[in-house]
Amino acid sequence: MPKNSYKDLVNQAVYFFPVFDFLNTIQTKGRYKMKKLAGFTVFLCILTMLLVPVTVLAGTKASAKDPIRLGAIWDYAGPCYMLSESAVQGIKIAVDEINAKGGVIGRKLDLIVRDTEMKVDVGARETKDLILREKVNFLVGPCSSGVALAVQVVHAESKVLRVTCMANTEGQVVDKFTPYVTQVVPNTYMEGVAATRFMNKKYPAAKKFCTVAPDYEYGRREEAAFAEEIKKLVPDSEILYQAWPKPGEKDYTSFITAIMAQKPDAVHSSLFGGDLVAFTKQAAPYGFFEKIPFIALYDLPVFVALGADAPEGVMAFGRGCFFMDPNPKMMEFVDKYRKARGAYPDSWAVQAYDSVYLIKAAVEKAKSSDTEKVIKAMEGISLDSLRGKFTIRPLDHMGSVPCYQGIIAKDPKYPFKTWKDIVRVPGDQVWRSEEGVREVWKKTGVTR
Repeated sequence: MPKNSYKDLVNQAVYFFPVFDFLNTIQTKGRYKMKKLAGFTVFLCILTMLLVPVTVLAGTKASAKDPIRLGAIWDYAGPCYMLSESAVQGIKIAVDEINAKGGVIGRKLDLIVRDTEMKVDVGARETKDLILREKVNFLVGPCSSGVALAVQVVHAESKVLRVTCMANTEGQVVDKFTPYVTQVVPNTYMEGVAATRFMNKKYPAAKKFCTVAPDYEYGRREEAAFAEEIKKLVPDSEILYQAWPKPGEKDYTSFITAIMAQKPDAVHSSLFGGDLVAFTKQAAPYGFFEKIPFIALYDLPVFVALGADAPEGVMAFGRGCFFMDPNPKMMEFVDKYRKARGAYPDSWAVQAYDSVYLIKAAVEKAKSSDTEKVIKAMEGISLDSLRGKFTIRPLDHMGSVPCYQGIIAKDPKYPFKTWKDIVRVPGDQVWRSEEGVREVWKKTGVTR
C-alpha cells in the first residue's frame, strides 16, 4: 500500500461516515494497538461505500414502478352532486381499462377521491391533503368554478398539475393562468359565445333580453360572455333584467315573475343540474316556455330528473352528452358505462374520462410522470377523445374542445328526452384569440 494511503482511506471513511470517527480516535490515541479493529473499520468503510450506490440504484428502480397517483376532487353538494357522481364514474372506467392494459409507462394508476362539499375552504383543504399526505402526481376536478379557483392556488403553489374537466371558468386559463392547469371543458367564454350565436340564429329579431344564472364565478362569467357577444351581434340590443339566484336555490318564483314582467324577446340562462330542474318545474305552470324563447344547459341529468316535464322545443346547450356526439368511439363508451353503472353517460362522465386519457397521453409522450416534463409534453398535444380530436393550445393550456347546441325533443330510442337539430362548434371557433388572452394578461399581471 503506498505511503499515507491507509491514513487517507480512514480519513475518507470518517468524512463520509462519521460513525467511524470514534473508532479512528481510539486507534490513533496510542493507548491500545488495535490494528485489527482499525483494519476492520476500513473494511466496513469500503464495503459500505460499495454497497451504497447499489442500494440507491435499487431504490430508484423501485420508485419508477410505483403507481401514478391521481387525485379526484369533486363537489358532492348542491347542483354539482349528480354531476360529480357521473364524473367520478367516468374516471374510474378510464383508470380500470388503462390498468387492465398495463397502466401508463408500465405503472398502474391509483385513484383517490375527495369531496369538497362545494365549499372553497374545504376544497383547498382536501387538495392540500391530497398533495402533502397522499402524494398525488396529478389532480382532476372539481365541478364548481368557485372551488376550482381556490384549489388552483394550492396546487399551483405545490407545482402539481390539474386537469379541469367540469369547472369551466375562463379565469383558470386566462385571468389567473398558471402552467399547472389544463382545461378540457369549454370555458365560460367559449360556451357563452357559442350559445349566444345559436340563439341569435334562431331568433335574429330578438333585441331585448333577460338572463338568469347562479350567483357565483361560473354564472357571472357565462353571462358576461353573453352580454359581450350579443352586443356584437345585435348592437342595439338591451339587457332588461338579470336574475342571480344563489346555487341550490329552492324557490324561483320571484325570479320567474320578474323576468316575465319585463316581456323580453329571449332569455339566456346558465342554470344547470338541480337548479335548472327546479327552475323548469316552477316556470312551466306560468306558461314561461310557451311565451319566451329560452336557452339553458339542458343535458342528460336534467332530462332524467325532469322526465316528461322537459320542455320540448326549448333551446339547449351542452358539453358532450353521448346523444350530442354519437360517434363510434362515443357509443363504445356508452356500452362500457352502461355495464358499469346501468345508465347512460352524460357529458360530465365523458369529459372526466377524456381527462384521464389526456394525462396518459402526456405522460407517455414525456416518458415520465415528472410534472414539468408532462406539462411540456401536454402543450400542443392532440387527443382523439370521445368528443373527437382536440388540441391543447400551448399559450394558455385551453383545449379546442367542442360546444354543442340543439332543440329539446323526444327520441323513441331512449326513455328520456334528448335534442334534435344538433350543432357542434369546434372550440377554436369560439375561444378567445391569443391576442385577446394576452390583453387580459396585461390587466391581471400574468407573464408568459
